[in-house]
Amino acid sequence: MNQPQFFAGQKLNFTTNSELFHDIYTAEIKNVFPDRLELAITLHKGYLLLIPIGTVIRWLVSDSKIVLTSEVISRQPAQQSWCVTIPTVQRQQKKSRVIAIGSGKGGVGKTSLAINLSMALSQLGKRVIILDADIGMANVELLLKLNNPLNLTHVLKGECTLKDILTPGPGGIKLLPGSSGISSLTNLSPLQFNRIISGFADLEGECDIFLIDTGAGISEVVLKFLEAADDLLLVTTTEPHAMMDTYGLTKALAYRNSNIRPYLVINRCEDEAEAIKCCETFKKASSKYLKLQPELLGWIYDDKKVTKSLKSQNPLFLSQPNSEYAVQVLSIAKTLLGKRVTHERSTGILSFINKIKRNFA
Repeated sequence: MNQPQFFAGQKLNFTTNSELFHDIYTAEIKNVFPDRLELAITLHKGYLLLIPIGTVIRWLVSDSKIVLTSEVISRQPAQQSWCVTIPTVQRQQKKSRVIAIGSGKGGVGKTSLAINLSMALSQLGKRVIILDADIGMANVELLLKLNNPLNLTHVLKGECTLKDILTPGPGGIKLLPGSSGISSLTNLSPLQFNRIISGFADLEGECDIFLIDTGAGISEVVLKFLEAADDLLLVTTTEPHAMMDTYGLTKALAYRNSNIRPYLVINRCEDEAEAIKCCETFKKASSKYLKLQPELLGWIYDDKKVTKSLKSQNPLFLSQPNSEYAVQVLSIAKTLLGKRVTHERSTGILSFINKIKRNFA
């Protein structure tokens, strides 16, 4: 990747690593020197922007595949200028794996699986952030007995950062409350998009798995989130209506992107034979009519303890790790991690957000 060129009069957007300066700012270059850029001190919301020496600047360039950073090395308020080191390309961070979980209808155990699967992945040594993308429902937050008054909407308004709303949860996972801000991701202003990109760039280095619990059904927002993920998990039960609704969701996704390859999780089945029979029926229909080959990732037996754990807001994977449900979820997590070597390299969180923006452009 070639180093971008800088010149006097050029205006650049940036943010910083400082909690005091987390908004999106604009700076104009006064002079370019071999070892530094001299920038004009500007007003931001009526105040002079005086960023402390030593602060790391992240430049928001149009090419989101690279990250340019500088460090503030001097300030000259009397000359209305400040200096930073020449922006350099930051060494590319390890990309997170984005996994989206969807279902054709509600009530099939999707959110319960998302929560317990995230804990299983955490137990396997992965740093997991779960995004509650079920608009307006906040089921994940409720089921984990968490209560953060801030969510994605506040980030988009510039009232806080993504790190401010990142909430520690049980089992070593972290929750990113979405609420109504999820739908806003589909219609971002340039300023809002820069806020989001900056925030997610920070999260990229803080998690290995970015797991998204989408809403049930076939809405435009759900479809965009599912098709933008690195891995797509569809949860269903053996009940005929649930299978039909899952097929309908798969059909809608296939018409938009013929290259998708969803994983299937059969929940609340009586035994392994029933799960395999349902999956084979589903795969035959998908192969014949959609030209797709969904893959069975795993199945979970019907376990009454799950309902009790939901009522007590205590995930079964933690409260009863030896239960059939917990053991099967752990097996699914192991299988999922093993599938990474057979798929293309994960695109990561930033690519996911860019896809969301591009798909709604």
